Parts: sequence; structure tokens; C-alpha cells
Amino acid sequence: MSLAARKSAEVWLAFIAFVESSVFVVPADVLYLPMALARPERAYRYALVATIFSVLGGIAGWFLGHYAYEALAK
Repeated sequence: MSLAARKSAEVWLAFIAFVESSVFVVPADVLYLPMALARPERAYRYALVATIFSVLGGIAGWFLGHYAYEALAK
């Protein structure tokens, strides 16, 4: 809740969405919901940021797994 009230909340949302989809298992919804409820006119913007960075994090996680497996398996 304290992150949702900050001016940097959108940056934190992007960071959490990226990390959640690649390494960590804390959903970005925890931050998205209070942000969207506080400023409903920006809800679609927040959803777009979370979606883009979640996809980028998934891609980064795939590369990490693919190349880390190759490096560690040999």
C-alpha cells in the first residue's frame, strides 16, 4: 500500500512485474490493484505497463533458464 501512494509507483509496478515473471513469485497485482483503485483513470495505463514488463520478464527468464541450463548441465 505504501508503494502505491508514491510518485514512483509506476516504476515499482514495472519492476515487480518484470521480476515476478522471470525469477520471483510475488504477483504484480498486489501493487496494481491499489494503484488502479486510487486513480481509476490510469488503470489501463497501469495494466499496460504491468503486461509489457511481465512479458519482458518472461522473455528474460526464458533466456536465463536456457543459457544457465546449458552452462550448468555441461
